[in-house]
Amino acid sequence: MSAVSPSTASGDLFAGIAAESPASAHAPAWRSLGLPSSPEIFTGVDIGTTKVCCVIGEIRPDGTVTILGVASTPSQGLRRGVVINLEETIDSVRTAIRKAEEIAQHRAKDVFVGIAGGHIRCHQVSASIDVSNPERGISKADMRRATNMAVSGHATVEREVIETIPQRYLTDDGWVMDPEGFSSRKLGVELLLVSAAVTSAQNIVRSVSEAGYRASSIYLEPLASSLAILSRLEKELGVVVIDIGGGTSDVAIWADDAVRYIDVVPFGGDAVTEDLAKVLKISRYDAENLKKKHGHAVASELDPGETIDVPVVLTGGTRQVPRVLVAEIIESRMEEILSLAHQRISGLAPYKQVRGGVVLTGGASLLPGLTKVAGRVFGQPCKIGVPSGLGGLSSVVSSPIYSTGVGLVLHGLESPKGRFLLDEDLFHRLIRRFKEVVASFR
Repeated sequence: MSAVSPSTASGDLFAGIAAESPASAHAPAWRSLGLPSSPEIFTGVDIGTTKVCCVIGEIRPDGTVTILGVASTPSQGLRRGVVINLEETIDSVRTAIRKAEEIAQHRAKDVFVGIAGGHIRCHQVSASIDVSNPERGISKADMRRATNMAVSGHATVEREVIETIPQRYLTDDGWVMDPEGFSSRKLGVELLLVSAAVTSAQNIVRSVSEAGYRASSIYLEPLASSLAILSRLEKELGVVVIDIGGGTSDVAIWADDAVRYIDVVPFGGDAVTEDLAKVLKISRYDAENLKKKHGHAVASELDPGETIDVPVVLTGGTRQVPRVLVAEIIESRMEEILSLAHQRISGLAPYKQVRGGVVLTGGASLLPGLTKVAGRVFGQPCKIGVPSGLGGLSSVVSSPIYSTGVGLVLHGLESPKGRFLLDEDLFHRLIRRFKEVVASFR
C-alpha cells in the first residue's frame, strides 16, 4: 500500500464515511448491548505497567452511562503487563480503587479487571456436534456444547482460556453468524480462542482479592478498549485497534462486527522513555516528564533551532539539547512498535477485510503526530480513539488513557452476574486441568 497524506492519516476518511452514513451507525457500539432493568453501578480496574486506573460508572435502563468516579495511581509492581511484585501491585490497586470510591461516593465490592501482556495467545479452533433435536432447531445449549467441544483440550495446567469469541457457525445449509432456531442435523463452530498464562491471570486476581475486592471477571484489555471507543460502523467496516500502553501494545482486528484477531507487541511507551534516558543520559523520571512535556512523534514538523533544557544528574543543573533530537528518538521507537504490529497482521486474512483504518488509543497515543507515523506505516487512515457518549465525569475519561477502564465498566452489561474469580476457584480449576492432562496420557 502507498503512504497516505497527513490529512488522510489524521482521520479525514473517517469524517467522509460519517457524512454518508446514518447517525445511529456512529453511535458507540456499547449502546447495542443489553441494558439493565434498573440502574446498576460497575467498577473497572485497568492494571497497567505504568499506572493502575479505576473507573466507576452507573448504567441506567435508558442507556445513559454516568461516570461517577475515576482515579489513577502509579503502578510499581508490573512489567509488560505481568505482576513482578505482588505487594506493590496490591497497594497500587487498593489506592486507585479507594480514590475512585471517594470521588464516586460509592463503595466498590466487585470489579471487572483487565488483563494484557506478552503471555496472551490467540488462535482459531473449531468443532462439530450432532444437534439434540434437529426438528425443533438449534438451541443455545447446542451452541454451548459446540463451543465446549472446540475449547476442549486447549486449556492446560499452564494456560487459562479467558475468551472464546464465535466467528461463525456451520449448519446443514451453510455458514451463518447466529444459528439459534435453524433446523439442522449438524452444528459446526469456528472460535477465536484467547488464552493467558495461568500464573499471570492468578496473580492479577490475587492482587484484587488481597486489596479487599472481588474480581467479577477478567476481560482482555484490547476488547475493553474497543468497547469504549469504537462505533458500530467502525466494527462493521473493519478497523485495527492498537492500544499503546506503558509496557505493551495490544492489537485487535475488527471486521463484520466481530473481533477477528488479537495480538500483543511486547513494547509500549516505556520503551520510548528508556530510549530518551539512555541517549540523553538522564533518569527515567526526567525522561518520562520530557516525553510528556516536549515529546513529538514527527521530527520534521519541529523548528530545527528549538532547544529544550534537560537535567544534568551529576551537577543538578541543566543543559540544552535540540528538541528535534528528542523527536527523532521518539519517532524511531514508535515507528518500530507500529511496524512490529503491522508485520504481525499484514499477511492475515482478517487484516485484508479492514476498510475503516487504524484506531490508536492508550496513554502513548497522546504523543503529537503519532497518527501520521501510523498512517505512514499502515497506509491506512488513522485516528485517536477516546471513550464517548458518557455523562458525569465524561470530560475526565474522554482520553485514550481511560479507554480500557471505561470499557471494563461497559463490560458489566455483557458479563453474567454472580461470577467471581476467587483464588480458590483458580486453584480448583488448576487441579481439574492437571487431572485432565494426566488422564490424556493414560
